[in-house]
Amino acid sequence: MSNVFLDGQQNLAALSVPGVYGDIILPTPFIAGTPTNIEGLVGVGSWGPLNAIIPVSKPSDAAIQIGPPKVRQSDLASYVAAGSQVGGAIGFYCVRVSDGTDLAATVSVQSTALTLTGKYTGTLGNQITFSLQNGSLANSLLAIVAFPGLVPEQFNNVMGPTPASATATFTGQPAANDTLTIAGSAITFVSGTPSGLQVQIGTSLAVTLSNLLAFLQASADSGLVKCNYSLSGNVLTITANQFAGTGTGAGTGGNSLTLAKTSTAITVSGATLTGGVGTWQTFWTNLANVINNGNAVRGASQFVVASAGTSTAVPAVGVTLTLSGGTDGDTGVTDAMLMGQDVAPRKGMYVLRNAGVDCFTLCDMSTSANYAAMAAFAIGETCYAIQSGPKGESIANALAVRASAGIDTPWFKYIMGDWPSFYDSYNGLTRLISPAAFGIGIYGNLSPQQSALNKPLQGISSTQRSALGQTYSDTELSQINLGGIDVILPPNSSPGGFYFSFATGRNCSSNTAANGDEYTRMTNFLIRAAQSKAAGSFIGKLQSSQVNDQTRAQAKALFDGFSAQLASPVVGLGINGQGMIDTPWSVVCDLSNNPQNLQAMGYLFLYWQVRYLNVVRYFVVKFQGGGNVVVTAQTTQPSAAQFQQAVNTSA
Repeated sequence: MSNVFLDGQQNLAALSVPGVYGDIILPTPFIAGTPTNIEGLVGVGSWGPLNAIIPVSKPSDAAIQIGPPKVRQSDLASYVAAGSQVGGAIGFYCVRVSDGTDLAATVSVQSTALTLTGKYTGTLGNQITFSLQNGSLANSLLAIVAFPGLVPEQFNNVMGPTPASATATFTGQPAANDTLTIAGSAITFVSGTPSGLQVQIGTSLAVTLSNLLAFLQASADSGLVKCNYSLSGNVLTITANQFAGTGTGAGTGGNSLTLAKTSTAITVSGATLTGGVGTWQTFWTNLANVINNGNAVRGASQFVVASAGTSTAVPAVGVTLTLSGGTDGDTGVTDAMLMGQDVAPRKGMYVLRNAGVDCFTLCDMSTSANYAAMAAFAIGETCYAIQSGPKGESIANALAVRASAGIDTPWFKYIMGDWPSFYDSYNGLTRLISPAAFGIGIYGNLSPQQSALNKPLQGISSTQRSALGQTYSDTELSQINLGGIDVILPPNSSPGGFYFSFATGRNCSSNTAANGDEYTRMTNFLIRAAQSKAAGSFIGKLQSSQVNDQTRAQAKALFDGFSAQLASPVVGLGINGQGMIDTPWSVVCDLSNNPQNLQAMGYLFLYWQVRYLNVVRYFVVKFQGGGNVVVTAQTTQPSAAQFQQAVNTSA
């Protein structure tokens, strides 16, 4: 029995063996806030798994993980491109859906000796290339799979068959009508014009043995089974060439190759090739295995899946092949497909369940009958649903949708469909996109205590209305603010500067104490923190009826500590500004809210009250001027008491 253990693992009231015991008491865990910059997107892409979370942090990641932006409905990469222009602090969980017609790109290597298929469906797979090169080891090849934007995958030293070889001794020189058989092909020496497998002799060509060997190695004659040759004195070494010929020149097939003579002009001895092992079919099988499973020096391919056929074709070195036939399955995607299903396997929006996203949107989803289900999902997942109306939407229509869609809740935000334009650098054009893309962008770049009201929306060049020179009147803005919707203002209407910004920072709730962005996101942030593993560590602990019970004291200390962290200016807006919450806060976890009868039922209650910081919406400057106004000025620096008095008076 060990004398060292974690606290609670040993019954200290029943020790019987004398000795020193080490009782390790783990430190009390602390609450770490969950990220609030991870935004969920559901739409179509050109690569990646379907109905699975694909993490993306910036447009360059998206181009590889889900494909580059395309000008089409519900394009994930376009939302990433637009949302990232607001700021770089954002991250995305993308969910790719399709209409079921998506296909993976493929290529057949040397008449189905090997078939390569894209790991995922989509048109990005049509840019994958494959080639073979000589490997580092003898009798091996190097396979290269190249994916756009990434370092090519290299599968080195894939072994082919071991070639057969022989050593022969030559004497003499060829004469007219002599016939030399090498690797099963007869070469005849003639004094006239050669044809077929003939070599000219005579004054026009000095046919020495060295010249003959050079001819054999360079010949492009399809009837000649090529071999590798080397000559040292009168000793000729022959090796069946793995990378040329009819396919019988390597491995076990090479063992049948011979070299002989049928004339008296040349004397040959010892000419049967032996030692060939394996076949080219074995090579193709080995190559498929290493692509699919990896080997000792690298993992499996992240881009393709390979399957070997039964071919014995000799590999063609240096030939680059491109996969083709990949499709996205995007043209028939409906709003119902974006919504998906909440049963296994989950699809669409429901893939984001338990993902921990702070906000989410279904890209270009316009069926308002789905909004109530989105709101219910957002409440259950403590996240914020962001959705926008169709292009060119009127204020009246937006207000009607908000009133009739069943989304009177802080967990849903509706942005009127005055669509903004942004520059799509990949496609080289300025184009429209749903304002929900910039809604996702601003929330992913704001701390949760902040409102999107009057925050610059970088990357927007115009909106549909501003492009026509139309602005929003005070009456229209009053309707928008009171109606529980939001809209993107042009630069001349934004209060804080000449930039595009959101007009209200409101959610769809009719509760005037809970209808700000900051209420929803801060509440989500705090409730997720309250459900952290640190709080969960109290499950299974013991609680007593003593006033100084340490379990309740530790629970209170846990939430007091986290509250103090949130109230510190260090985690808020500058070292001299506010924290993330106001002070004071209140944490109660004692006998007053944990009576013995509830303790006996297994309950531990902790009451946590937090006052949020309040968003300034109306800055009123009271001005008095005139020739008879009496102004009292103080030329010395005010004392602390005077400054505090001025603050109290203005309050």
